[in-house]
Amino acid sequence: MKFLRLVTFVLFLMVGTGVSANPFQKIHQEINENLPSGDGTVFRIFSNQSQESEVHKLFAVGVNQTSEEEEVELASLDLPKYIDVSPVVSNTVVHESGIVVKKYTVQKKDNLSKIARSFSIDVAKLKKANSLSSDQLKVGQVLEVPVQVKNASSSRVVLKKIFILPVPQSRVTSRFGRRVDPFNKYNRVYHSGLDLAAKVGAPVLSAADGEVVFTGRNGGYGNSVTIQHKNGYKTVYAHCSQILVEVGETVKMGRVVALVGRTGTATGAHLHFEVFRNGKIMNPESALGMTEKHVTKLPKSEVAGM
Repeated sequence: MKFLRLVTFVLFLMVGTGVSANPFQKIHQEINENLPSGDGTVFRIFSNQSQESEVHKLFAVGVNQTSEEEEVELASLDLPKYIDVSPVVSNTVVHESGIVVKKYTVQKKDNLSKIARSFSIDVAKLKKANSLSSDQLKVGQVLEVPVQVKNASSSRVVLKKIFILPVPQSRVTSRFGRRVDPFNKYNRVYHSGLDLAAKVGAPVLSAADGEVVFTGRNGGYGNSVTIQHKNGYKTVYAHCSQILVEVGETVKMGRVVALVGRTGTATGAHLHFEVFRNGKIMNPESALGMTEKHVTKLPKSEVAGM
């Protein structure tokens, strides 16, 4: 009996330790998705190329380690308020066919049939466009001729990422979904975000425009920032060494909101990045892959022959 009680007590301690050591169990529900495989490299495009060399120094990639790392003197970092990371995936001009109205001045020996043939339209359409009740024309009379052309109008179509990577030039060290508990190799847990390894003090950027709704200490997440975005999206930035924004502040994409750290329960310096949609957790890499289309009508271009 004593032996049985001892075994029960040991098992209780092992289970309790596994739960208390796991900082990632605030998940509302598990999402069964196939996690992307391959290299952890994610896009990085700086729209201001002259800025790239200086920005590169701010994002020197580090690796999660259990040993003590050399701290960065945060006060000595000359950080910009914004870092211009371009979300543009493609930028093209699309030409659309349609009707263009051309002007034609009636010449000697002109008639409706001759004019219609020269513009490849029906006489009936030509008469209707000019409200003509007869076929009679006068020299010098100006007619409006509706012509079908390939480039009647043009639009600029820009495809943009909805979210940018919050730590450009970082390295993905742990993905969203089930994984081995970093604090207990015998336990599998659900990882609620994307871990981006970088040195302590590397800038953390707002992944999109939004409003800061939380800053401060958040249990195992350490120093954290939460930003509310349009369309029900919300992003979380955890384990920060320093927070640089305040609750209620409106931020633009690329705003430096915090610095990478290892506060809370963390095995090394990295950013833990989470994305929610309407209160439901989602795979951050899926969010980083999402795009939206922006279409702008361009002024009418010159059409040959007009």
